[in-house]
Amino acid sequence: MSDERDEIMLKFLIAIIYQGQTYYTVHGTDFSINDVNANNDKVLLTEYGKWRLFRTKTDLATYIGEAKHLWDADRLKEWAASVNEYSEVQAEFDLDFLLIAKDDVDDYYEVYRTIIFIEDFVDQVGDEALWKLTRGSSAVREFFEAASDYFLWRDGDKEMLAIRGPRLLLALDNIYRELQKWIEV
Repeated sequence: MSDERDEIMLKFLIAIIYQGQTYYTVHGTDFSINDVNANNDKVLLTEYGKWRLFRTKTDLATYIGEAKHLWDADRLKEWAASVNEYSEVQAEFDLDFLLIAKDDVDDYYEVYRTIIFIEDFVDQVGDEALWKLTRGSSAVREFFEAASDYFLWRDGDKEMLAIRGPRLLLALDNIYRELQKWIEV
């Protein structure tokens, strides 16, 4: 699978580190959503709304090929038809890192990336408990503002990030534990 094809289809092979193992899923754009105010970035869910992770890339591709409940089904199936064990992972997210992150700027970047990814799932399933732990959490929102300034816009400072960080670390354990209820391997 080529990066160019992934960019055209806006479907990406993602590696997820969860409970010490590497799993695979897909993250991409659902072109069936026409509402410009809606988040159309999604992950693969089961027919029961669980976040589905696979031990191998080919298991992921097979599941997509056979599933009847997919978002953007035609494009997703076309994308999956070219996935094999040699397919390149476009991004990796370590969910376990939420439990071991330290009060350190280098760790905050990984937390920032991971929570952005998790929030696409939260938007997709619309669960109130997950929302309260992520987007609805003042600790997460304040961290995100400081982290966006520092990492994305490059006009923040470490001190503002450091002030927000420790409070966020307390929330990460709860986010991880709630996610466990939603993940199916």
